[in-house]
Order: sequence, then structure tokens, then C-alpha cells
Amino acid sequence: MAPGFYCSLKGTTDMASTLLDQVYLAYQTATPIQIAATVIALITASILHSIIKTRYFHPLSQFPGPFWASITRWWIVYHLLKGDEYSILYELHKKYGPVFRVTPTMLMCSDPKMLPVIYHRRADKSNHYGPGGFGKTPGVFNIQSHDDHVVARKLIASPYSMTNLKRTEPLIDGRVVEWISKLDKEFATTGKTMEYSSWSSYFTYDVISELAFGKPLGFVEKGYDIDDLIVSFHKGALSFNVMARLHPLTNFFKKTGLGALLLPKPGDGSGVGNVMKIRDDLIASRLKELENPLASPRKDMLQSFLDARSITHDDGSSLDMENLKAEVLLVLLGGADTTATAFEALMYYLMTNPGCFKKVLAEIDNAPLSAIPQYDEVLQHCPYYVACVKEALRLCPPTPNMFPRVVPPGGLNLYGKFAPEGMEMSCNAFVTQRNTDMYGEDALEYKPERWLDTEKAAEFEKFDFTFGYGTRKCMGMNISFMELYKAPLQLFKGYAPRLVKKDGKEPRVIVVGGMARWENLYVAIEKRKL
Repeated sequence: MAPGFYCSLKGTTDMASTLLDQVYLAYQTATPIQIAATVIALITASILHSIIKTRYFHPLSQFPGPFWASITRWWIVYHLLKGDEYSILYELHKKYGPVFRVTPTMLMCSDPKMLPVIYHRRADKSNHYGPGGFGKTPGVFNIQSHDDHVVARKLIASPYSMTNLKRTEPLIDGRVVEWISKLDKEFATTGKTMEYSSWSSYFTYDVISELAFGKPLGFVEKGYDIDDLIVSFHKGALSFNVMARLHPLTNFFKKTGLGALLLPKPGDGSGVGNVMKIRDDLIASRLKELENPLASPRKDMLQSFLDARSITHDDGSSLDMENLKAEVLLVLLGGADTTATAFEALMYYLMTNPGCFKKVLAEIDNAPLSAIPQYDEVLQHCPYYVACVKEALRLCPPTPNMFPRVVPPGGLNLYGKFAPEGMEMSCNAFVTQRNTDMYGEDALEYKPERWLDTEKAAEFEKFDFTFGYGTRKCMGMNISFMELYKAPLQLFKGYAPRLVKKDGKEPRVIVVGGMARWENLYVAIEKRKL
């Protein structure tokens, strides 16, 4: 070793030793107040350093956006908890343009034509989905990797296919008959007013439980929220979305012993925990039923999932019990509430646009429909009604939420600025579906006629974000449309609904945990005079 280097190293060591001695001496002679002041100063300096670095020297610092959004995720959590996240995002796009920074690592885009770019075929979901607040095993919705998602989706896709769904259409018809009969008995005959939001949910939850488990849970029959399943879902959606927006913190805790405290457990009293218990009871009941060799085979989603456990695909994948439970949970949580919101939006927009409702009645009165309208019949003979449904979904998407994807290798050029790979990008259906370049200057108006222009409708369909986009589009979309093309239409065929204002309150949309629903939506019905 060179003598000069040794002397230099020794001198550096001596200086460090002297500095440590001075720090220790200062600590020994300092008062508690001085020590506290020093600690506070160091913490403050560290925070200021982080703020300046994140705001001005981050790869996304070139993009506009609110100050607080650029330095902390708590800004978006605040608006999520306040319930105005979706509307704030819409207003901020007016201020900042088509793309702005919504968290330290995420950009929001308002341009529907960017959907194929952001949600491209091989797009990975970001760590936003990592917390997976619906249990320890992620369902297909929460899987981040595109490749893993392809495998998982293949295992459970069969029950959601349109071919399979049409075979189960008579089951949905049975639920429609029960729903209409109950509404007639409870409200048309008595003259009472119904809270339409609740009764929409009762119907959609009975349908999904019929399709998933072979029998309805009985919401319509009982006329109330059985086992608080619906309210439990709403609570669970909020907690999940808070954890998702704080995913760096949530994922840190999940790696520690505290992580178990964040995840719901069956029967733990939490929203999702209550739903988990219902799920486990249903699965246990089915497994016990299958022990009987004389039991008739079921033809529902649960049985399809159970049967899939014995199938091994070419890539070696198969469905184990934990994966099965995760998928059943997602069916219970996401398969009904969103469709109910669509029911509510359709009712509201038709009741507040009487000209549109008059056209709907004329169309369905003259259409050659079965006693219970069949899916294909409605598509063929009721184009205006179908347009009304799609327009209601456009203006009131049931999940006005953020669904971020990872910017791919090579990054993205966005309106003259560059987003490097690894960052997050998202769109929000409430925003993209009000885009005036796509829908015209009347984009905020309820105008079903816009869907009757074949060329424009094809473009609207191509860039629609109501049920997600691309290979990650909601698997239950066809179920939702089948319900929408049946139950409300059947109600309108035989009954005249009207909105009723209670306590001077107008119907309005509220968003809890990224899930929209209507409140103060009271409806009275009476039999139509045909």
C-alpha cells in the first residue's frame, strides 16, 4: 500500500474520531431542551429534503398537479374519505389538462383514446393492488402480473362466458318474476314508496347468489339486507381503497408482524370479514353436500370452481382452495353492487328525462318480447332502451375509481412530456366518459340518441371504460347487462314509476371507497293502464 494513501486514510480516521468525540461531548453537556430541539431540527430537515426532492427533482416533477398530491399520498386518501375524489379529478383535469400528477408516483389521464396505450394487452397492475385487502390470497382482480393473470383467468373464465350465461338465463328470469311480484305486493298495491336503491340491490344480490351458489340468498323475499352483507361490502370497499392508495405503507406493514392486523379474517367483525364468513359457510355447505353420492350435481359458479380444482392445464396450473375462496369472495363483493348502481342510474335519468322515458315505453309496448324479455330479443327489438342503459352507464359508471397500471419499459411520451418506466398511470371512467372531444359539447347531458349513430356508437364502445379495459375487463360484465336488459324493462312494461321527494332531499350519487351508489332515490309505482 502506498505511504501517501496510508497517511490520508489515517488522517481521515482521526478526523472522524475527533468529530464523534465532539458530538458525544456536546450530547453530554446539552440540556434536554437542546437535545429535543436538535432532533426536531433533524426531522424537519429530513422532511423538507424529501418534499423538495419529490416535488422538484422526481421523474414526474415536469407534470402539473396539486402541490400536496405531488408530495404525499395522503392528499388522495383525504379526498377518497371525503367522497369527492372522482369529482375533484374531473375538475383538476379542467385546470391542468389531459394528464396531471395525482400522487408522487402516479399520473391521471382524461383522454379516452389513451386507454389502449395505458391498459395495453400486456400491462401489469401496479403495487396499488398489492395490499389485496380482501384476504391473504389475491383473486384474479388483484393479480398484478399480466402473465400470472392470464393463467388465473383461464382457470375461472368458463362460468362467465356468454354461452354459459345464456344457459342460465332462465334462472335470472325466475328472479325477475319474484322481484316484480314483490314490488307489486309491497308498493304498487299499497301505494307505499320504495327506496329504489335498496330494492335494486336486493334483486342483484339474489341474482348473483343464484348464479354463484344455485339459490338466492333471499334478499327480495325478506326485504332487507341479510346478514348485513351489503353494508359490509361498502365498509370493506372503503378500507381496501385506503390501503391501496397508501400501498408503500401498507406493503411495508404486511412484511412485518403488523401485516396480519390489516387483513380481514372470516367473522372478525370487519366489513369484508363478515362477507368471508358467509362465503366460507356456503363453501362448507356445498362440500358437505358433495359427500352424498346421491346428491344431484349443481350447475353454478361454485361448482364450476370446485370442478376446476381437478383440472391441470398444459402450463401445470390448477385452482387450489385458497384461490377458489378468493374468487368466490370477489363474486360476492363485486358481482351485485355495481349492477344495482346501474339500475338506479337508469331509473333516475329516465324519470328526469320524460321525453326519453316516453320513447322507451313506445318501443317496448310495440316490441315482440317474451313474457320475460330475453337478452337477444332486447338487443334486436329495443335499441333505444339499450341506448338508454349505455348512456346511464356512461354518465354514472358504478366504479368511478382509479385503476393504475405500470408504465412499460421504454416509458411513455405524453403530450410533450415523458413518463419513465415503472411509474403509475390511471384513468377514471367518470372523467373519460365526459370527454367532450369524444362525446361532444353536450357530453354532460343524458342523450341516449348518441348511441343510435352506428359509427359513433362503435367508437364509444371501443373507448368505454365502465367495466375496465382490455384483457382485464370485468368478467361479470355480461351478467350485468343481462340483468339490466331484463328487470328494469319488465318493470317499465307493467308499471308507471315516478320519483318521490322525501324531506326535501333530491336524489344524488355518493361515492364510498370508489364505489358509486344513489341515495334519496325514492320511487312510487302503479300499474300501467295498457
